[in-house]
Amino acid sequence: MKTLFFSLLLLASISLCQAQEIVLDEAKVGFAPLDAKITRDGDQFTYKVNEAYQGQFAKNPIAFMEENFDIQNFIHENEGRNYDSYQVTFRSGNGALKADFDKDGTLVKTYQRFKNSVMPLNVRRMVYANYQGWTVKEHVYVASGKQNLIDKEVYKLKMQKGNERQRVKLNPRAQGVVSMASN
Repeated sequence: MKTLFFSLLLLASISLCQAQEIVLDEAKVGFAPLDAKITRDGDQFTYKVNEAYQGQFAKNPIAFMEENFDIQNFIHENEGRNYDSYQVTFRSGNGALKADFDKDGTLVKTYQRFKNSVMPLNVRRMVYANYQGWTVKEHVYVASGKQNLIDKEVYKLKMQKGNERQRVKLNPRAQGVVSMASN
């Protein structure tokens, strides 16, 4: 029993003698579920967005930006430059979102443009009901607004039926055709 007691005492003293205190510098940790490549051109910043799945960014760009971009951290990283406002462009394979922030990081306005992204169901139904037999060859979605709300949005469609071609502008909020031009 004495041997066991002295063995445990010896083991405890050896482990205490080997203990070291390691002091580490403070580490900054940020949450970025999706990687973004940042490029700077003068005073403009562009983020190359990597989507988790095809069309994730185009589905709701403002919500995507709010979930994956920390403007306060961005302002902190650019503190020494004394900007009055920030314009950040988020780019994906088929379009972009331009977001303007004031010096405090409040979203002021947005502009977005996407080419050949998936149209919402109500827009597809509107096109099908009004243009039976026509094929949408390509389309562009353009929207703008203040803060995180969209004020104006339009779909510009290039359509074809046989040899006939037509350009159509649709306002999805008005549930109708804004203007139409034929070629």
